Formats: sequence, C-alpha cells, structure tokens
Amino acid sequence: MNFGKGRLPHLTAFLVICMTWGLSLVVAYDLLDTGIPPFFLVAVTYGIGAFTLFFVRMIHGSAPKISSGELRYGLAVGLLIFAAFGLQTAGLGYTTPARSGLLTVLYVLFVPLIISAVSRRPSPRSVVFALIGFAGVFMMSGTLGGDGMNIGDILTIMCAIAFAIHFVALEKLSPRFNTLNFTLVQMIGAAAFAVLVSVVSETAVYKGMDLLGSWAGLLFMGLIVTGAGFFVQTAVQKKIPSTTISVMCCTESVFALLFSWLLGYDVITAPLLIGAALIVSSTVLSSLYERRELID
Repeated sequence: MNFGKGRLPHLTAFLVICMTWGLSLVVAYDLLDTGIPPFFLVAVTYGIGAFTLFFVRMIHGSAPKISSGELRYGLAVGLLIFAAFGLQTAGLGYTTPARSGLLTVLYVLFVPLIISAVSRRPSPRSVVFALIGFAGVFMMSGTLGGDGMNIGDILTIMCAIAFAIHFVALEKLSPRFNTLNFTLVQMIGAAAFAVLVSVVSETAVYKGMDLLGSWAGLLFMGLIVTGAGFFVQTAVQKKIPSTTISVMCCTESVFALLFSWLLGYDVITAPLLIGAALIVSSTVLSSLYERRELID
C-alpha cells in the first residue's frame, strides 16, 4: 500500500482511522442498544471487513498467494483481535463510550509492562507511568466522586491487555508479510472465532435483533472501522515508528470522549476529566519513552 512520498500521508491516514475508532465506540454502543449481542456484532463486523478485503484482493490482481506463514500467524493474530474486540464490545453493554475509550488505551502502558515481565527486568519508568495511568482509573472509579467502576470497565481493562499483546504481535509480524494478505487472514480469523462463540452463547437472543434498522452502523463498523482501519494500520506500521503510532493511538480515547459528550452519552465531570488527563498523559509518556524497547 502506498500513500505517497513522505510520512505525512501515512500520518494523516492513520489519524483519520483513530478518529473513526473513537466514533466506533459510540456506534457500537448504539448497535448493542438495538438488541444485537456483542459477539454477534463482532462476527458481523469482521465478516464484512473480511469480505471487503477479499473483494479488494480479487480486483487487486498483483496480490501474491497467501503463504503458510501468513495463514498461520494471521489466524493467531486474528484470535487476539477477537479477544480484544470481544471484551471491548461486551464491556460497552455496561459502561459508556468515553470510559471505554479511555480504559482501552491503557494497552500502551501494558506493552512495556508485558515486555518487562517476560524479560524479568522491570523498567522503573514503566512502573511510574503505569501508576499515573491507574491513578486516572482510580479517579474514574468513584472513590473520589466518580461514577464508580463496573463490570464493563473491568472487561475493557482486560481488552486493553489483549490489545497490548496484539500490538506487539502485529509490529513484529507485519513487516514479514504482504499487507493485504495478512490483514485479510486476521479478519477471517477474528470473524470465525466470533461466529463460534456467538453460536454457542447467544442464539437465544437472535430473535430480538434489529438488523434491518442497524444496517448503516454495521456497514460503518465493517467497511470503515474494521476493513479499512486494520488495513491502514498494518500498512502504516511498516513506515512509521512505533513510538509515533502508539502516541497517535492515544487520540482514539480523546475522540471517543469528544463524540460521547457531543452525542449526549457522557456528562463531563471533574473526576472524569482528571482521570482522562492522567490516563492520556501516562500513555503518551509511555509511548515516547518505553516503546523503543518493543523490538528487541
């Protein structure tokens, strides 16, 4: 994929994707409210994304045959994507889009912590940045006047851990494979895992879904957020340093907070603002000073 010469087109494209990811939390929140269960939503979203990329691959012409490595590692990364978005979508049933966006970006903190845990050499800065981030979570938890933590917030924090593992895997693997092929296999894998879990656990509520009234939101989630979003991310991570990418990913939480407030899903309170400031600050600092340890 070629956005043109220089980094500006890549940065612009990825910033637009971050904006759509922030908006997607509001859209997913609305879709869940129509009666669509979370894992079914993930299945449809990634199914549309996979179909879109398959169509692009068919008309692309020059895309090479999918290799065994792309298939094997793509399915493994697809499982991580399913875990991350499945937990995030399930969490949206209990929390607000703004809180979901803020808690999701904690994955930037978890990346260096995971690396430190594996290497058994904890970085003091990682610990400090993590403490700042979790101080933000503490401010939002209700202990000092916030709205209180709930099961949705906990699921979202778990989703952030899954995203951290996914980010590490994608950065290490994406330069080795064809962008279109690798992204397509990830989408197929995520959709397949979501279908399996949905059929096992959600068939009882299928009759309550309003798919016809939700077509616009589903297409937005599938075509733009998923298909285009992960294709751009996989391509951009070949050109842009991980420090820059991870800082830009932090803007997803800002956009989620902005859209959630503008559309009336969240009331901006002092604990929420202070918590948001601490979380975003910690993730930006972690991105700038800790991400360089990623590819070691």
